[in-house]
Amino acid sequence: MVFPDFVRFPRFVRSLFFILLGLTFTVAIAACSAPTPQAVAPGSTMRVAVVPNYPPFASKTADGQLQGFEIDLMNAFAEATQTQMEYVPLSFFDDVMRELYGNEVDMAIAAITITPERQRVADFSRPYFKSGMAIAVRDSETSITNLDSLAGKRIGVETGTVQASIARTIPNATVIGYDSSKTAWNELLQGKVDAVISGETAASYAIQTGSVRGMKLAGEPFTDEFLGIAMPKNSPNREFVNSGLASLIDSGKYAELYRKWFDRDPRPLPEKIEGVGSDGVPDFPSPRRPARWTLPKAA
Repeated sequence: MVFPDFVRFPRFVRSLFFILLGLTFTVAIAACSAPTPQAVAPGSTMRVAVVPNYPPFASKTADGQLQGFEIDLMNAFAEATQTQMEYVPLSFFDDVMRELYGNEVDMAIAAITITPERQRVADFSRPYFKSGMAIAVRDSETSITNLDSLAGKRIGVETGTVQASIARTIPNATVIGYDSSKTAWNELLQGKVDAVISGETAASYAIQTGSVRGMKLAGEPFTDEFLGIAMPKNSPNREFVNSGLASLIDSGKYAELYRKWFDRDPRPLPEKIEGVGSDGVPDFPSPRRPARWTLPKAA
């Protein structure tokens, strides 16, 4: 019996051949089976990923109903665009980009900061919220006042967030990831971390409502950041989403919802972020300030 030449190769060569062949088929099958982003229109149902553990943006009531600024915003968006919302609650922020990458959802709204890394794998709407990042500490803490004072400290962060990336740039710091900011804040109060880097809006809300007691913010927010609605890369729905958001802002509905949840007037929002290059990705001044953009100057 005559065997093909490759059969007479050494065993490790034959093994490598079959491994590579298997990987080729796996990649090919995955490429063929990955769903394509679908366009939506009035009357369509949109699958929207949310992470309901981050009040006041999104959370669950005692009976399991979704609530929060982002939920109200998307419900108003559905009414304005004559679409339906099918919410896909996710347990962890880390899961959001995975759902988008696999085209399992049409969009995601989960206090997602627009960053260059995320823009390379997802599309984003115009900003719908301006916020900043802040350092939370125990009420008795006096030595931590800014990022530099976190050197050598134990820092809690929500896994998969921009805050986690910033924490890893701090010299000699021990960065500990948690499934939510609230879990990180609770660990802070128990003395398991020295500080928590989180969104200023959510941290302030937790302090003001008393849901987290014994915590304060150290200094002022150290970034300006914009949150956007994320969509799968090359989504055909970006203009549709931007148009719907614009109608909510122009009609005053956005401001109404903002005041309901934050008890203040909304901060001005640009239609797009300044400084975006030809590849659609903004350049950041430094790793510690991944979202410091300024609003376009008035004409």
